[in-house]
Amino acid sequence: MRYTDFHISISAEEVCRLLDGHKSTLGGELAEELEEMLPEAFERLEPQAFLGVGDTEDVLYEEEAEEGQEALYVITTVGEALSGWSGELFREGDCVKAMLADAIADHCLFQMDRQLREPVLGLCRQQGLGIRRRLEAPQDAPMEIQKKALQVSGAGEGGMEITEGLMYRPVKSACQVFLLTRDRNQFFWEHDCSGCPDTSCRMRKGRPPVLEVETVDRDGLKRRRIRGHVQAGWSILETLRAWGIYLDAPCGGRGTCGKCRIRLVKGDLAVTEADRSHFSEEELKNGMRLACRAHPAGDCVIRLKEARENAFYIPGSPEKAGEESLELKSAGKAGRKGVAVDIGTTTVAMELADLETGERPRIYTSLNTQRQYGADVISRIQAADEGKAKEMQTCIRDVLREGLARLTDGGKEHIDRMVIGANTTMVHLLMGYPCHSLGVYPFTPCSTERIDTDGQALLGEAAEDFDVSVFPGVSAYIGGDITAGLYALDFHRKEEVSVLVDLGTNGEMAVGNKDRILAASAAAGPAFEGGNIICGTGSIPGAISGARWNGQQMELQTIGGGAPVGICGTGIIEAVYEMMEAGILDETGRLEEP
Repeated sequence: MRYTDFHISISAEEVCRLLDGHKSTLGGELAEELEEMLPEAFERLEPQAFLGVGDTEDVLYEEEAEEGQEALYVITTVGEALSGWSGELFREGDCVKAMLADAIADHCLFQMDRQLREPVLGLCRQQGLGIRRRLEAPQDAPMEIQKKALQVSGAGEGGMEITEGLMYRPVKSACQVFLLTRDRNQFFWEHDCSGCPDTSCRMRKGRPPVLEVETVDRDGLKRRRIRGHVQAGWSILETLRAWGIYLDAPCGGRGTCGKCRIRLVKGDLAVTEADRSHFSEEELKNGMRLACRAHPAGDCVIRLKEARENAFYIPGSPEKAGEESLELKSAGKAGRKGVAVDIGTTTVAMELADLETGERPRIYTSLNTQRQYGADVISRIQAADEGKAKEMQTCIRDVLREGLARLTDGGKEHIDRMVIGANTTMVHLLMGYPCHSLGVYPFTPCSTERIDTDGQALLGEAAEDFDVSVFPGVSAYIGGDITAGLYALDFHRKEEVSVLVDLGTNGEMAVGNKDRILAASAAAGPAFEGGNIICGTGSIPGAISGARWNGQQMELQTIGGGAPVGICGTGIIEAVYEMMEAGILDETGRLEEP
């Protein structure tokens, strides 16, 4: 597998650090030379990685060798043009620029290593695998492992070579080997500097902290235990995202909503100002912290309530509240199958359909796990601008892959076509389009045209090869989901004026008929999905969805009938109404003294 989706930015500060200096201490002339070299560096840079899974027979030290052990072999390279630049400059006699070129290439390789983390962990999650250890030659494995990596990863077919001394060409290339495990709850990806013999390395750090996560369900029962390294500078929330653990964070990890709650069981996590604003002193003593503000300095164990992404209740759907996607009736004998997808800001719904009979045997619903980057489209656009676009694209594609697996019984049924309706921001994030122009005047989308692609192009090479169509949108805030609704209701044929209302995180209304249609949108999410409400939540099992005042106390109704886990929009509306009727609450929202 060849991977080229890197986004390299060359930092003068980091290049100087690799030269054992700081930009401000290297002198103005040297700093100017470095700045002048950057445009050519980008022209020469051709970053690519080669990945492949294979056996480890005869390429591990005895203490690591296990029968049947498989590994993910990864080779990264900046390409021949940038690799050879330093040598060219040395031959020309420009030693200073040669050293700078060498440091630039190293800096790019370090970035590529960090940027591969997300796709590699995502690939492991898809295959139900974990990573038990990272190996690098020669300290962790014999140099011969580099030859094996060249063969298994496909880098040889990609133009790379290896010398008799087992060094790569291009020279500025690196090899990492990840020992795989069937325990999908291990993620030991990070390089451990403490075991590296290169004590003069400018990038040397201590051993990366190990985070152990105990997840419990809403009844407090343990679900699973996950262990892995925390990347330097990452918060616990960012680490959980990379591991595929969903933790609600409507504010996008800014420390303002207080929803990403975890409890420290062992170790140390400094108390932050954000923690103090959301927890009492007693709660802080008991280890309560916000995951988005927690940065482990050492090993620690935490516990959290893990949301079930697919435990989302849609009124009117045939499933019982809180249950996963169910088979509603026999799918019958094989006809051509299609999947309809509605990607909302908060929820994703997918339905399997027989394209010949019209039968719709199965439905799958899920939370849109992009929610951890922000509850509404504006916060998602901001997160994309801050470099999280690729992560959010991975989130939604993972949801679609999971939904397809559920709808097709693990791939036993063949899909011929998929049709997707989504708001404009969700389409941009799904397709990897830049989002910045959606959030600033005049709010211009990259495209609102219909998109035709295929399953493998959209969801990766492991997906089936079926046709995919994404409905066209109208503008930045009137998307393809509204277009789909208008077509489904025959607005383009109607004589009478009709109204379509889509009341979700982003609310839209369309009014018109075959002659003319007017549409408008407004944010509706905070009122209905728990935004800015301490105990607010979406329509998940356990959410308070109804309330009645019996004269003495409030009688609550929850989705699924379980213990309350928060309050959703209908619960808020009913509770406010009942309290106002009973005179407990005045028109300003003030509660009367009991």
